[in-house]
Amino acid sequence: MRGLFFYIWALLPALGWAQTYSGRVIDEHGEALMYATVYVQSAPEVGTATNGEGVFALVLKSEISNPQSETLIISCLGYETQQWPLSRFAADTVVVQMREQPIWIAPTIVEAEKTHQSKRKKMASLLRTVYQRLQEESPREPVQYNVVSDVKMEAQTSSWGMEQMIAKVVQIPSQDITQMDSVQFVGTYCKRYCHPLVRQHVDSLMHAEKDKSRLRYAAAIDSGTIVHRKMWEMSQMDKSVLLDLSDELGRWQSSQPDAQHMLLSYSRKRSHFLGIVKTTETHHLLVDNSASLQTYSTDLYVKLFLPFSIKIKDSDLSWVNLLNMDDEALQKFRLKRGTMHVQFTTQYVLRDGMRVPSEKTMHVDAQLEDNKGKVLPCEFWAQQQVTNMQTSGVKPLHRYSKSQTVPRVLVPIY
Repeated sequence: MRGLFFYIWALLPALGWAQTYSGRVIDEHGEALMYATVYVQSAPEVGTATNGEGVFALVLKSEISNPQSETLIISCLGYETQQWPLSRFAADTVVVQMREQPIWIAPTIVEAEKTHQSKRKKMASLLRTVYQRLQEESPREPVQYNVVSDVKMEAQTSSWGMEQMIAKVVQIPSQDITQMDSVQFVGTYCKRYCHPLVRQHVDSLMHAEKDKSRLRYAAAIDSGTIVHRKMWEMSQMDKSVLLDLSDELGRWQSSQPDAQHMLLSYSRKRSHFLGIVKTTETHHLLVDNSASLQTYSTDLYVKLFLPFSIKIKDSDLSWVNLLNMDDEALQKFRLKRGTMHVQFTTQYVLRDGMRVPSEKTMHVDAQLEDNKGKVLPCEFWAQQQVTNMQTSGVKPLHRYSKSQTVPRVLVPIY
């Protein structure tokens, strides 16, 4: 009988047996968190997301050979990632409370002041030490990272949805210290969680688009890799970036947030096109007492103020209305001003004697305003987590693999 029971148990997956793992994800105030992603640690392509009530249901058949030994990763943009035993969610609906985690360092943005020669020499020495440590600890051979990348976009008070890309990144160090490293980002699997009407609206816009160049660009963005790749590249503290910033010592400030760390901040304001566009750019480097990089973050503020309003063409208005999901479609819109705040943060860890990224986050908060005060807000959140890395025998990706279409599935949320 024992042998027969074991035989039947082993056959259950093949017979269509499935196990459901369910839970509910809330914030520190007990409010439901929608679009929190849930996936199996050893197989990130196996996962789901929470619905409007914060509830998820992960149905497994034969994808996982030994569920009892698996770990479930629960991640939500702006919150600390949690790891739970998968088996914990098999019996009862477990409530998971997430703790907020700001996705950027929040120092006060400082303006450069005139400093004495002694302070500049001290700053130059400190930056030189940080640069040397970065050179010593940066990988000297190609490194491959396996990445889980989440992005979410919101317009007005509605969320467009969530996209999760499973990808691998090959970073090839530059032989020239003045040049940035080469980055190859290849998506292997993409999961999308969104309301069917949103997906239908985007597809209809792309189908009706007549401008070929704009259609190609929209298709490239919709392919799911361009946004994820750009995020990885733009949030990277490359040696060449620090080399460029070190030339302007008067724009640097330093502070000590605690006894173990030093925060170095670089700030610059610019005016473009006769003052129509104004930008404030700030870089923050958090280093430990040995001048080893722990966190790199960038803040970019952009303000647009037009002396006269510009009418958005009818062909563009349908795309602009994606930012106006809660209201009736706009019939006209004359752009007068706009603001955008972009924040990148990369957390670094020391692995095998190399300083490598462990997590990247991004937040974009933008607003467009017309000549009558109509405001169209848009927020974009993203997070990339490195699940593992390979340091030996890594070779550049073949051109063919980089051009392959990423498999994408629309995952229903139960």
